[in-house]
Amino acid sequence: MTDDSREALLRTGLSVSLENNMRLIRAVMNAPLNGDVTLREFELCGSAACAVFLDGMAGREAIDRFVLEPCMARQPAAGFAGEALLDHLAKRVLTIDSVRECALMGELTEAVLSGGTALLVEGAAHALLLETRAYEKRAVGGTRSESVVQGPHEAFVENLKTNVALVRRIVRSDRLVAEFMKVGTKLPTQVAMLYLSGTARGDTVGLVRRRLQGITALTCPGSGYIQQLIEDHPFSLFPQMLQTERPDRTAACLSEGQVAIIAEGSPYALIAPVSLFHLLHTSDDTFMRWPYAVFLRSIRMFGALVALFLPALYVAITTYHVHMIPLNLLTSIAETRARVPFPVVVEIAFMEASFYLLNEAGTRVPSQLGSALGIVGAVILGQAAVEASIISPILIIVVALTGLGGYSIPDYGVSVGMQLLRMCFVALAALWGLYGLCLGVWLLCAYLGWMKSFGEPFLAPAVPYRPRNGDLLIRQPLKTQRGRGFCRTIGAQMRRGRSCDEK
Repeated sequence: MTDDSREALLRTGLSVSLENNMRLIRAVMNAPLNGDVTLREFELCGSAACAVFLDGMAGREAIDRFVLEPCMARQPAAGFAGEALLDHLAKRVLTIDSVRECALMGELTEAVLSGGTALLVEGAAHALLLETRAYEKRAVGGTRSESVVQGPHEAFVENLKTNVALVRRIVRSDRLVAEFMKVGTKLPTQVAMLYLSGTARGDTVGLVRRRLQGITALTCPGSGYIQQLIEDHPFSLFPQMLQTERPDRTAACLSEGQVAIIAEGSPYALIAPVSLFHLLHTSDDTFMRWPYAVFLRSIRMFGALVALFLPALYVAITTYHVHMIPLNLLTSIAETRARVPFPVVVEIAFMEASFYLLNEAGTRVPSQLGSALGIVGAVILGQAAVEASIISPILIIVVALTGLGGYSIPDYGVSVGMQLLRMCFVALAALWGLYGLCLGVWLLCAYLGWMKSFGEPFLAPAVPYRPRNGDLLIRQPLKTQRGRGFCRTIGAQMRRGRSCDEK
């Protein structure tokens, strides 16, 4: 069957002939070639009936107990047929909590493919769609990529409704809105957009909604696809959305006026808009007392600076500005590099490439081999490279500190982006020394100041300045925090008086 003919069948309305409807269902769903498509025929009050469902997606126990058994055991009185019979079943016989009618073949097929059951009877041009989903899903477990010392350990799973329920269990407010929609033209994925009515800004909610509805990709199988299709700057090295696996962090972002996007089949939520500071914060910063949070956040920020600038600073100083190095240290560096035949920038490139290779290999190999691979890479290869006079010992220290600084960055996307930026800074330092490094820093600051995340400045609320809650670089005590970052009561939105109910 061609795509055009299939689309025509999906737009076809159901007829009063049960045999014709069953023939259309078999044609659309490739039955009996499709072995899990089940059409259960039975007799109901003297009329032929059929229940359509997918074996493995729909729960057989629910169908037997709440659909087939009531229909066969408690037959309606004589005289019911067609539309009247369907109405009687929905109101007095079926004990399924979610029952709705449909008249199009496409709507029926979508419900069956989602795990529902379609009930058709002879003489009715409608079908009853019953909620019977019972496919296997992963139980709620602990976090993996965002582990915390203090705070909840629950993480999202691959089931959309379970993830929405995890957020609702934390945000117990009637102002929490969950809008469900489909994205993708050929293989649609169900997506939930969550926000707090009256807290989230109306223009932000409308912008996120329009971008989701404007996705024209054939398929969007996960949050990673959606993020790439709706972000402001697809060629930027920095992500413009926060990806989190934690329901408690999602709830905290909703309370600040941000919007969360959760996709079916993805154990992550996307948060928009965000700033660079959101991407550098962790959940531990909130659950710990503020002196501990300030200390740990300072270490994290220092690690980010080391990961971004240390190799370029080493190249610039040892190549162009040796007069800035103390004499004893300069002598030690000269002695270690006396037998190395390559310039410093080549050493850096070699060590960075080796580090990236080891990191990627450690990520892909089975977990039982990860520690052994790290020992082989760090000890054996490093020692062999030094003994072969390919690199200098001090460079191993520089690269090791750089790698540790990169691991201190909580957001994986920011960490990878900084790895790419680090090589750009190394190239600038190799060309023009500290002047090139200063030029790169100026260009980076200008670029970050120009970037937007769903209409919001990427360096907000620092640039441009606006009222904030004292949780930017240094976290103040919770008692002194007042405002919220992206809520509609801040700044110009407070003066315009917009609400998130505006479309």
